[in-house]
Amino acid sequence: MQGHSSNGRKRGEERLARNARSKASLNLATVLASVFAAGVYTREELQDAVCGYVADMKNAGGTGDEVAQSARDLVGEVGSRFPQSERTELLLADMVGWCLIEYYRESA
Repeated sequence: MQGHSSNGRKRGEERLARNARSKASLNLATVLASVFAAGVYTREELQDAVCGYVADMKNAGGTGDEVAQSARDLVGEVGSRFPQSERTELLLADMVGWCLIEYYRESA
């Protein structure tokens, strides 16, 4: 029975981690789509979405590299629906920087 309880707990933790990533991913994807569609954005709004995404991923057990790669993948996924531009690469570089800063920021 001990193994069953451990497996159940692990599945529950995995489900919580997926839900956290899904909610954060959806929020960030929505903000990114707005950025790509409008061509104009509020840096603070985007940075807040990135930081929320990082916090959720970190709380779910993601490493700094996993979080940064996941953000890259999300930008690529959302960005693929819009015309490619140099701006996409600049945006990606900013976001990865924000991810790493937020991930390694000490909690107050």
